[in-house]
Amino acid sequence: MAAGSSPLRSATLAAALAVAVAAAPFPARAESDSLAHQGLVGFGAALCTLVYAPLKVAYAAGGLAVTSLAWLWTWDTKIAGPILRGSLGGDYVVTPSHLERRASLRFVGRRR
Repeated sequence: MAAGSSPLRSATLAAALAVAVAAAPFPARAESDSLAHQGLVGFGAALCTLVYAPLKVAYAAGGLAVTSLAWLWTWDTKIAGPILRGSLGGDYVVTPSHLERRASLRFVGRRR
C-alpha cells in the first residue's frame, strides 16, 4: 500500500470510477460492435455491479425486515406484500444493455 493511501480512499476511488463509467454515454452502434467495445462495456458493467449490487442487497435486506415487521404488526399480506415486492424486486446486476441504454436499470421492483 502506498504511503498516505487508505482502504477508504481506495474504495472511494473505485466507486467514483464506477460512477464515471456508468455515466459515460455510449454511442449507439450497429449490431456488429467491435470486440474492444464489447469488452469495454462488459468491464464497465462488471465494475458498476461491484458498487451497485451490495447497495441493492442491503436495500432488499432492509425491505425484508420492514416487511416482516409490517406483517407481524398487521397480519395482513395486502400491506406487507407491496413492501416485499418493491424491495426484493428490481435488478441486482448491471448489464451491458443497461449501460448502452437499451434497458432501464430498476432499483425498486414494480408494483402490481
